[in-house]
Amino acid sequence: MATATLTGRFGLFDDEVYSSTDLNRRSAEVLDRARQRPVTISRNGEHFALLNREQASRLVRANSQFGPIIELIEGVLSVVEKKDPPTSVAWLKAFDVEDLRKMTREVLIASASALRQTGDWDALDSIIHEWHESALVELSGVLDEAMNSPSEEAPLPDPKLLLEAESRVAGTTRGRS
Repeated sequence: MATATLTGRFGLFDDEVYSSTDLNRRSAEVLDRARQRPVTISRNGEHFALLNREQASRLVRANSQFGPIIELIEGVLSVVEKKDPPTSVAWLKAFDVEDLRKMTREVLIASASALRQTGDWDALDSIIHEWHESALVELSGVLDEAMNSPSEEAPLPDPKLLLEAESRVAGTTRGRS
């Protein structure tokens, strides 16, 4: 049976603790518990987490997202404070403060949703990708150039007139044969 319950700061280790001897003698019981929620295996003063592969995968994926998210938020704050952001997020300079607020809100909502509900970190990656692409377009000046270039619009011809012209040409070529 579990020897104690560890409660870490944020409830991270609110799991049952088994000794390594428990694991050796009652591995089926320990693994059944680990299927339901993480357990801790204690040996010689060290503690090891035992959890199912899916939970471990979710934890690793969530953990890998926070570095880039923190760097992005740090970059946003730098731009708002009129400082240079980290080079990897220099593209944030393309946006005004209101756009940066919108982006930050979208990123935080998607992060919270992925962390607490869906586990869908790809949606967050897509949001950041779209903002990045928009910044690149803005920084390149291509959109401004297109919007300020003279119009090359021409009115479309009336389809009836085209049909009449085709009929006349067809009639003229038939008459020559």
